[in-house]
Amino acid sequence: MKALAAVVAAVTALWIGYGCNTSGCTENQSALPLAGFCSSETGAAISVSNMEVRGLGAPDDSVLYAAESSGRSEVYLPFRSTQNNTTYLFTYHADSVTTVTDRIAFTYDAEPRFVSEECGAMFFYRITKVDYTTNLIDSVVVTDSLINNLNIKRILIYFRTGQNPDEND
Repeated sequence: MKALAAVVAAVTALWIGYGCNTSGCTENQSALPLAGFCSSETGAAISVSNMEVRGLGAPDDSVLYAAESSGRSEVYLPFRSTQNNTTYLFTYHADSVTTVTDRIAFTYDAEPRFVSEECGAMFFYRITKVDYTTNLIDSVVVTDSLINNLNIKRILIYFRTGQNPDEND
């Protein structure tokens, strides 16, 4: 009888501990594409200063990241789950007069997924196409087309950081 009472007490303690667990879903609940900045000349990670990032077609073409003199080396680029494409404008402010703007357009499939009872459902994205202009951006590379809720740089944006010796411009 003591053994049965000990088992019941242990199960009850586990149930109470589980039931009182308030941590719930501790994982990142958003599938946000993380883009890192790299030098097209060296391939090394870089920080880009004085660059503003806007979502094209968002209300008032909302500014996601304002231009900062300190710079940034990565940005999150949220995708719209109700559409199959999202476009961003990257505007570099060289000085008070000179600006250079590039556009990156992502086409993707939005995949709703049930993650767990605690986390619920979220959208994952599968990038199918990337179009971009090349004013300051040299290239855009998608290292893994599946965008899920892991904080991994799946998009690399290569910026021109110096003149290529083979160019005569």
